[in-house]
Amino acid sequence: MTQLKITVESVDASRDLVFPVRRLICAGWVGRDPVALQEHIDELAELGVPPPKRIPIYMNFSPYLVTTSDGVEVVSWESSGEVEYVVLKDEDLMYIGVGSDHTDRGFERYSIPASKQMYAKVVAPVMWPYDEVQGHWNEIMVRAWSSVARTRTLYQQAALGTILNVEELLDQLPEDDGLTTESFVLFSGTPATLTGLAFGDAFDFEMEDPVLGRTIRHGYQVRVLPQYN
Repeated sequence: MTQLKITVESVDASRDLVFPVRRLICAGWVGRDPVALQEHIDELAELGVPPPKRIPIYMNFSPYLVTTSDGVEVVSWESSGEVEYVVLKDEDLMYIGVGSDHTDRGFERYSIPASKQMYAKVVAPVMWPYDEVQGHWNEIMVRAWSSVARTRTLYQQAALGTILNVEELLDQLPEDDGLTTESFVLFSGTPATLTGLAFGDAFDFEMEDPVLGRTIRHGYQVRVLPQYN
């Protein structure tokens, strides 16, 4: 079983947590603004990715893909991250953090689930109790930067109020599929990019809580593995 080691930072204390990941779910097409949502669909369509048949979508992946690593290895330069809020849920316990659903954009033309199964799902090693942010959820910001040869560009920036919230994603999660609903990790889906899809050799992301004055930051290097075929 995959175990995710994180630090839970609450307003008055922090503690270490080893979270057993029994299921990994990635949502998609979660924007509230139909114009922004269509922009995200269009930017993927430019790469040959077919539009969704339902909104939102839910995809199940191997739990071993979840990591707090600072490096991701890929087989093609056509890959990129995307910032998302991340939910850790086990019965009544729920924690919120930020992560990146790294995806092979070239293979995404053929299969969205397969393109995402190829690469790690990176999570920042710090999370907050959900009940501390629930009351001001819409004000929380997520941002991401893509870097090429150390040139860092703001890639995404959005308030969480622009995409579906935790309750909405959990309420619409398909049931009766035989998969566990205990001890799972859920990636929320991502807001549209500011620049169009970009490929880089590093990806940084953050979640800012302006009400409680705190920020979670993480990032990783992207290494393209050499091939000899």
